[in-house]
Amino acid sequence: MTQATTFAELATEAQRQTLSALKQAHDLSIRSAELAAGLRETGTRSVPNAKEAVEGAFAFAGQVLQQQKAYAVRMTEIAADSLEKTANGSKPDAKSTK
Repeated sequence: MTQATTFAELATEAQRQTLSALKQAHDLSIRSAELAAGLRETGTRSVPNAKEAVEGAFAFAGQVLQQQKAYAVRMTEIAADSLEKTANGSKPDAKSTK
């Protein structure tokens, strides 16, 4: 197996896991909204109103994007470091992390 294939498989698996985690987060958020709607109908006052629910959902989405950005930046750094070492004639250090 070539290094490019290994990277492609690694990237594909990372993307699959990211999408799976995002789907789980969405499912949990939807279930929470459904439960909140049911509680609101019973007159429970501790349930957020619609604006609070939307603000909370977007705050969470912002955190997800920040995490995804950090991941993408780190992956880019690793790839750039590897390419630089390869261009300079040395082998990339598989154990190297920042």
